[in-house]
Amino acid sequence: MRYIKQPQVVSCDGNNTFQHVTQNIVMRVQEEGWPAVKEYARDFDNHKGSFYVSKEETNQALSSLSSSIRSALERAITNVRIFHKRQKEMFQPILCPIEKGVTARLRFLPVRRVAIYAPAGRYPLPSTAIMGIVPAQEAGVQEVVLFSPPTKEGKLAPVIAATAALLGIEEVWALGGAHGVAAMATGAGPIKKVDMIVGPGNAYVTEAKRILSGIVGIDGLAGPSEVLIIADNTAHPLWLAADIAAQSEHDPMATSTLLCTDEDIAIQTLKELNKLLETLSTANIAKQAWETNGTIAVCSLKEAIIECNKLAPEHLQLCVDTPETVLGACTSYGAAFLGNWTPVSFGDYIAGTNHTLPTSNRARYAGGLWTGTFLRPMTSLHIDRNGAELLAEDGMNLAHIEGLAAHSLSMALRRSRP
Repeated sequence: MRYIKQPQVVSCDGNNTFQHVTQNIVMRVQEEGWPAVKEYARDFDNHKGSFYVSKEETNQALSSLSSSIRSALERAITNVRIFHKRQKEMFQPILCPIEKGVTARLRFLPVRRVAIYAPAGRYPLPSTAIMGIVPAQEAGVQEVVLFSPPTKEGKLAPVIAATAALLGIEEVWALGGAHGVAAMATGAGPIKKVDMIVGPGNAYVTEAKRILSGIVGIDGLAGPSEVLIIADNTAHPLWLAADIAAQSEHDPMATSTLLCTDEDIAIQTLKELNKLLETLSTANIAKQAWETNGTIAVCSLKEAIIECNKLAPEHLQLCVDTPETVLGACTSYGAAFLGNWTPVSFGDYIAGTNHTLPTSNRARYAGGLWTGTFLRPMTSLHIDRNGAELLAEDGMNLAHIEGLAAHSLSMALRRSRP
């Protein structure tokens, strides 16, 4: 593998200030409840108004939305719903005879109450609200709550409010950050405790989810966004450059990697990217991310696949002649995008797949947000009198070697006929 551009070597100073800050926020909300939440909202967001967003407000935001944005949101909702509704079909109950007199069952029940976090830092992200809410609805979650940081004016971002209206969400809170996560997890003030919190956020939101996991269910811990693009001589340099810039503009810590089997394509892509990074409105962030974390290398297709399975990228983009064949050899990624006409951006917004995905090498053992995230597999077992008599002796022997006398007795009593 020959590198044309490598990431900068950045020393890690071990700064964990945000972890201590987040720990203190979570502890205060747990101990003091709503007064602490309001204090943090005032200090961090300059928010002094109402936190609850009424149905009237969300409907008003929807009526004020431009027709083009409303149409785009509706199409995104439709496509995401089609794909996630289909996922629900996988979850059929199972009735499984084990042996004579012994039957096991499996069924799937939705989480009862879920909070979806929609970031609104540099820009509000209605797409993330859609990616969290639609799978929850398709899973059959009874209560879906949306929470998102307020704007400088102390209101929920209008496009987030409008998205809530389009999705039929009736419980919406202008509340964000670690204090918002803690409020949802613990049930502070007027907020009822939720069973699960999903959605990506900044370092403080992610750390709060980590601290509170176990008290509340979470979807995962989101790190900086990342893409690995594998390209051959069929790829278009300008398109590749745009795809790298699209990833880089997410965040100064975003990571973009291009592994190319054609040196001319790789070199031309770098030239096109340098031009883009001088003209894009988001060039300040994109350029910082690319210069710090960007990679372009020339290698064989086999080397690229090995690197993919090692990195387990959040996004895998295959700009190659036979993407389906290459995908078959790739075993660790959050979501894959096949062919030159399928940039990650379509998946981020409008094409139906979910954009809440595992980062930081977690795709080795985890997947992205989907309908199954909100469904709990629940087993049951029925043993009749004959089955109990047949199982008892072997069960008692196993209990004996593990030193659990009451376990053995419990089964022995079922063996003896009264």
